[in-house]
Amino acid sequence: MFEHRLVERVIKGGEPATPRPDPSAVLADVLLHLRELFNIRQGAIPLRADYGMPDINGLVDRFPAAIEILRGAIADQIRRFEPRLDGISVRHLPNPEDPLTLAFLIQAQLRLGDRQEQVAFSTCINDDGKVTLTA
Repeated sequence: MFEHRLVERVIKGGEPATPRPDPSAVLADVLLHLRELFNIRQGAIPLRADYGMPDINGLVDRFPAAIEILRGAIADQIRRFEPRLDGISVRHLPNPEDPLTLAFLIQAQLRLGDRQEQVAFSTCINDDGKVTLTA
């Protein structure tokens, strides 16, 4: 099992597969990949038009239904493009003090070779469409 994606291994000069990957290193690489994935707009990658998130500006007039659209898009992108996560659950985290903040809790099972570990992290979509993730 590799702790980093292929592109990261090529950039860093390769790394040997480890039978017991470091969970924190795998999670850090997953979060790095998801930050990249969530900050690419669908259609920006010609070879994979389905890679990335829908444009939030196109959803502004669809609130509150846009919350469910974004929740579904987050879950779908993880299922399609991050194979190290299973059992994905994405839940909206409303903030009564800042109702324009779109935050989501993501829970999943992190694949670690022959075992899995429960992980949870949150994501926030800023008003400019930029997505941040925190573990």
